[in-house]
Amino acid sequence: MWTDITITIFLKDNPDQDIENIFSIFYSLELEFSRFLSDSSLSKLNTHRTLEVSDRFIDVLKKSKKIHTDTNWYFNPLINLKQLWYSSDFYLNNFKQEDADTEVNLDFDTLEIIWNKVSLQPWQNIDLWGIVKWFAVDIAKEYLDNKWYKDYIIDAWGDIYTSWSNENWWKIIVGIDSPFIKDLIFATLELENKAIATSGIYKRKWNINLGSEIGNKEYNHIINPISEINNNEIISITLISDNCYLVDAYATACIAMWTKQTLSFLDKNQIDWIIICTDKTIHTTEWMKKYNIQFII
Repeated sequence: MWTDITITIFLKDNPDQDIENIFSIFYSLELEFSRFLSDSSLSKLNTHRTLEVSDRFIDVLKKSKKIHTDTNWYFNPLINLKQLWYSSDFYLNNFKQEDADTEVNLDFDTLEIIWNKVSLQPWQNIDLWGIVKWFAVDIAKEYLDNKWYKDYIIDAWGDIYTSWSNENWWKIIVGIDSPFIKDLIFATLELENKAIATSGIYKRKWNINLGSEIGNKEYNHIINPISEINNNEIISITLISDNCYLVDAYATACIAMWTKQTLSFLDKNQIDWIIICTDKTIHTTEWMKKYNIQFII
């Protein structure tokens, strides 16, 4: 699903077979959930509208429905980036203006699940990338914990889980990219046994020429599912929690919200956060100090 994944294991002899087993799990998830593979279960569901799927697929859907409710609909796997001419992937830079007229049905509550049969409603297309990446990290974490690994890092394209029990009290230092200056670290944190996810609108963005009278318009990959447009006040958000799959889904939902909504939601759910707004305002929690946060710029 166009995600670079790195697994690092410390202080353990010959972990190669276990790492290979984990990547086999990731590969099976790719075959099931990728929207870039025409024969994946997800692609077949979007094509045929009704499909018998695996228990794992149902589990991801049910988790998605709960997050959809918990975030007041701001997390929505039915969001269709073709609305903003994102037709394929960023490696191909395939942005087609004609796709902007595609009709969409974002009522996630109407998606039907009967036992293992899933049915989409007219004008619905589903993309579970916003949760499957971290769902995969959860599976990898469970695998490593069951093998009694204590010190490891799972890095799924910058969304990271750290397991750490170092006797010398060393901690893993994680850097957060600056959303304003390319290749510059904005802040660092010391983490152990935590999941950290960053979502931003500063990397996956593109310009579309709308004609001489309107000119170019910049779009990004996070759409507000309520207004169905890009209207982001937040340019970058980093969340820290014990739970893997929730932090990335929550981060995506929060960046689609207005800042005031985001702060209220995160405070209610007792999640640590660093929020950077497009006007360069920074919001963070008092208890972020426990991670020895260092702002570099």
